[in-house]
Parts: sequence; C-alpha cells; structure tokens
Amino acid sequence: MKSGVIIVLLMIILAGCGSEISYYKRGSYYEKKGEYAKALEAYRTSLKHDSTYALSYMGVGNVMVKNKRWEDALENLLKANVLGIADQDFYMMLGQVYEELGQMELAAEVYGKAIKERPDDALAHLTLGEILEKNHEYEAALAEYNSAIALAIDFPEAYFHSARMLAKLGRITEAEEAYLQALEIKNRYVEAQNNLTVLYLNSAQTLKAFKSAEKTLKIDAGYMPGVVNMGIVCELMGNRKKAEKFYRNSIKIDNSYHIAHFRLAILLLGDKKENEALSELKLVIRYNPEFSPAYNEMGLIALENGEYAKALEHLKKAVSMDSTFAIAYYNIGGVLENMGEFSEAAQAYTNYLHHAETPYDSLEVLSRIKILMSASNR
Repeated sequence: MKSGVIIVLLMIILAGCGSEISYYKRGSYYEKKGEYAKALEAYRTSLKHDSTYALSYMGVGNVMVKNKRWEDALENLLKANVLGIADQDFYMMLGQVYEELGQMELAAEVYGKAIKERPDDALAHLTLGEILEKNHEYEAALAEYNSAIALAIDFPEAYFHSARMLAKLGRITEAEEAYLQALEIKNRYVEAQNNLTVLYLNSAQTLKAFKSAEKTLKIDAGYMPGVVNMGIVCELMGNRKKAEKFYRNSIKIDNSYHIAHFRLAILLLGDKKENEALSELKLVIRYNPEFSPAYNEMGLIALENGEYAKALEHLKKAVSMDSTFAIAYYNIGGVLENMGEFSEAAQAYTNYLHHAETPYDSLEVLSRIKILMSASNR
C-alpha cells in the first residue's frame, strides 16, 4: 500500500517537472502563429511554475513589443536580463523599446551592446547610427553607417543613410556619390532618387535637380515628395505655371499632404495672391499643426498688413514649435522693433544669431542690436 502511494506521488512530481518549459514552448508556438493573447497566457503560466524562468519573461516582453505596450515590455525584458538573457537579439529588442519610450541615450547604449555581441551585423550598425543621428551625434552616426557599408557592400539603405549624413555635414560631393551608389544597387530606390534631387536643389545644381526629379517620377509618378520637388525645380527654372500645376496635382493625389499646400502658398505669395496663399497656409496647419514655417509665413502676411499683434502671435507660435527656427526669431525682432519694444527686439535678434547656422548679415544684425539696446536705455 505504501509503495503504491510513493509511486503516485513520484508520478505527480515528475508531471510537474519542466512545466515552465512546456508552457514556454506553447507560448512560443502561439506567438509564431500571431495568437498573442494565447501566447501571453502560456508565458505567464510558465512563470507561475517558475518565476525565475528567463525565457518566459523574454516571451512576455516580445508579446508586449508586438502589442506596442512599451512600458510592460521594458519591465519584462529587464527581468529577463537580470536572469541572464543578454544576447544580440535581446539587446536589439531592448534598444527598440528604449527608442519607442524616447530614451535615446539608453537605446544607443543597448544597441552598442548588441554590436559587441555580433560585431559583423550591418543592420545593428545601421540601427545604432539612426539613434546617434536622433541624438544629433552626426559624425558618430556617419561612422556607424559606414561600418554597415563595410560589412555589407550591397546594402543600399546603408549608402542611403550615409548620404543623408554627408549632406547634413555639408560634404556634398561624397553625399552625391553615396546616393548614386545606393541607386546602382537598387535602381528603383525612389527615396534615394528624391533625396538626390533635394541635394542638387540645396547646392544650386538646378539642371541636375531637374534630371533627378524626372527620374524620381519615372520610378513612381505618384510619389508625393517627388511631385512637389519637380514643382520646386520648375519654379527655379522660371516656369511658375508649371510649378503650380505640379503642386495642385500633388494635392489632388493627397489633399492632406501639407508640404504641397505650403509650396503652393509660397508660390501664390510670390504672385501677390495673399488671400489664396493664406487659405493654403491654414490647410497646412490643419493637416500638420506643428509645421512651424506655416506660422512664420502667416506672421509675415500679418506684418505686411500692419497687424503687429497678430504677426507676433503667429511668429511666437513658430518658435514654440521649433525653438531653433532662426528666421522666425529674426522676424519677431522686426515686429517688436515696429512696436517700439526695443529691448525685446534686441533679444529676438540675438536669438536669431544664436540659431542661424551661417548668418550672412551678422555684422548688420549686431549693429542693430547695439542701436536697439541704446534706444531701450533712454
């Protein structure tokens, strides 16, 4: 009789052994099928059997990432890490979570650990580069993009990101070469072709910009940035009617594309069609309430009409949306000067000089600041 009881007890014990593993495997099975609720239930049941089973915390974290529950994902991934999970895939996932939570420094640190685990992973270098770029560490970002290229010479996205950084750093010829290399690998890479158009526009190479814009539209005639950029090229070539046609066509394709409304507004302002331009600027704000250049232009319209209070309101809105918007500070200075607020005007011009990358008129502005400060002390 006693031996029978012992056997039954032994069977119960054996049945309980490894339950956390079997439930983890069940969770993994459901997760692969996309049945995340069942997967989560299985992972949590696994943890009830063994609260120190790291893989199940990893599983819960993964499901939370899939469901975009970033705080819950972080909590479970950190528990998995404490319990010993620390491979490259883990660090890539943890980095994504930190990125989604806006903790960019921690994201960069974790992606760096992912690279240490697998130094030859080009995608990890690319991902770290993107984070460093968001942290305004442009040289460091460029180094990571170039590392990705060195590890995978046929990786068009790596050339694309490298080109963007080179352009941002003012290395135009190198940026052009990188975009062309991306397009050689992936000849219908519409984003790269469009960015090449922008590079030519920003470096006053209008004919090259035109040819590049044509290629963009051959790749995708409905690609909105490409349609708008062709309009900009037409403006620069003096064909304003054709430019307007491109802007209006892009709006027909997607009425909510705020950049098209903005470019049309600028064109209309140049044609002295103020009311129409104002209507377009209002549409810009409707579709993108944080687009600071629209507020700047509305401020200039109000200033032109002598509506100083309204102009100041719009311009202050512009810098509240973008605290580094140099030209908006300059315009605020002009409004305040007209209002007789000389000390505040001097401060606005000072802000302009602080944020402008290469203020060509710095001596003139410094002289104006000195005059305004003198006037405010009388």
